Amino acid sequence: MFFLYKKILNPEMVKFTYSIIIIYGSQMMLTLAEQPAISEETRQELLLCRKCGSDVADSYYLFNQQSPGARKSEWRKLFGKSNVTVQTLVNPFGVQFEIVTTEKARCHNIGNAQGADSWFPGYSWRICTCPHCGAHIGWTFENSSLGVMDKSIPANTFHGLILSNILGENYSLIMMPNIYKMQ
Repeated sequence: MFFLYKKILNPEMVKFTYSIIIIYGSQMMLTLAEQPAISEETRQELLLCRKCGSDVADSYYLFNQQSPGARKSEWRKLFGKSNVTVQTLVNPFGVQFEIVTTEKARCHNIGNAQGADSWFPGYSWRICTCPHCGAHIGWTFENSSLGVMDKSIPANTFHGLILSNILGENYSLIMMPNIYKMQ
């Protein structure tokens, strides 16, 4: 008999925080604690480092911080949420990055804050790496006006995570042809 546990990320939003999957021989039974329906707006998913699988952020903290330098900006359904803003940004060397912005992330910031070539005016940036394996997962953007709260700037600090360097906890490697998908 094996037990698998799935932790629900924000216990304030649900009565019980665990669902239990019991694998008994070749049979699998799913035992769920009574939980109220979770709307799409409150559904959460951990964002993981694509290299090592360490959790680096929570989709609950995704938000729209628009860059005026974005080559493209679009809404996508990602990480259990609809309307996640994905921006295509290009660095001075011509390298393109698709990023999502989040208020909080677990990163190890490298180097001093750089004001030059920031995609977000009023913010300096530092490279953000996975705290577990050191992979580059994005950037941390900090308000350049130290100690001065500018009401036109929505967040003092936020993170731009590179979409190709993270994945959601519910990501599956199994691809099923459309003909076999259940309706």
